[in-house]
Amino acid sequence: MRIKILASVKEQFPTPGPYKTLDVVGRESPYQVGDVTHYGEVILILPSMLWLNDGVEQGVVVKLDPASLGIWCEESVMEKPPTSYDRIEFSPISVDTVGWSDNPPLTGPYTILSSENLTIENVSHLITPNTFSLWTNGCVVSKRTAESLESVRFAIVHRYSSPNGGDVGPQTHSAELIDSAGSCLALIRPTRRSRAMHIRGVVKSDGTFDPQGFSAREELADVPEIQKLFAIRAQDIELLISVLPEFMQLYEKDKNGKLTDDYEPLRMAVQLYGEAYSLSYWKARHILWWSAIEALYGSSKDAAIARIYSFFGNKNLVGGYNRPIYEKGDIPSCFYTPLRAYTRLGKWCRLSATCATPLPMDKRSPTHTSLLSHIHSVKVWSG
Repeated sequence: MRIKILASVKEQFPTPGPYKTLDVVGRESPYQVGDVTHYGEVILILPSMLWLNDGVEQGVVVKLDPASLGIWCEESVMEKPPTSYDRIEFSPISVDTVGWSDNPPLTGPYTILSSENLTIENVSHLITPNTFSLWTNGCVVSKRTAESLESVRFAIVHRYSSPNGGDVGPQTHSAELIDSAGSCLALIRPTRRSRAMHIRGVVKSDGTFDPQGFSAREELADVPEIQKLFAIRAQDIELLISVLPEFMQLYEKDKNGKLTDDYEPLRMAVQLYGEAYSLSYWKARHILWWSAIEALYGSSKDAAIARIYSFFGNKNLVGGYNRPIYEKGDIPSCFYTPLRAYTRLGKWCRLSATCATPLPMDKRSPTHTSLLSHIHSVKVWSG
């Protein structure tokens, strides 16, 4: 027979109601007052009118032993909770879905940090029209945010297991991992950002996604005009895979869980660069980008510019002066193409030097090009 076990919601007064249901168990005979159940001693037999429509044959109230709630009852006929939860957290990235570029479409999944099970993959199969209905039906979020949530395609994804559904520690670690990978990817290829930032939840046994929360930005910051059609490409992911393990060393922690001081200037540059994306006011955004550059190279003006030339010119100041700011194909055909000289680094970061031969193509790096494009955009808007 099926027996419903209840307990008072007020632990200090176990007999009077109201009651909460603890479990439904199956056994051969009914309980009597004084019998000991998995959850505690039976102190009251409920009248049938209180449980008649619940599909059970008896209802009893117990004096609850709180320790019993953490142990599975073998007589229970209810669905056993999983021993671990297959959790997932992801953050959208911008990819070309309409064929703006000649680059082949992304396929994936791409493992970008195998030690942490971090990937870039298409998560659109997890999202249905009803996935975010809890928030969209009640107008809890704006229409634009709802559209951003429902249109997520490719994302940086972290999958992990958790012993319970509300464990904050692994959730925090997951968010930090995704943020670090997103910062590194943005340095490689700056793109527009989605209003949806982090989406987290559980992947059920049948493969469906149960969202448990998300973060979003209402004020959408933007990238410089020339970068608005930029999208993440396969070569960008390949570069991310090669540099991300070393990039993650910036965020190493000591035994007390605090970030070490060894890489603070680099972390400052990355933080300023990333925070600029959260600002909708373009002047403030460009100031932060320039501050990120100064965090890496800053001292006197000429010394900082000389260091920039040396970095982008492979320790050759003249090569850095003549370094192209954009890769071939980065400037859309619909844009007016400026004179060749004005797309060179030296024309925007001036130093008392003269230009000579350009840097060879095999010395150019997409990471360098990303930072160069921001130098260019900052100087354009700041004059």
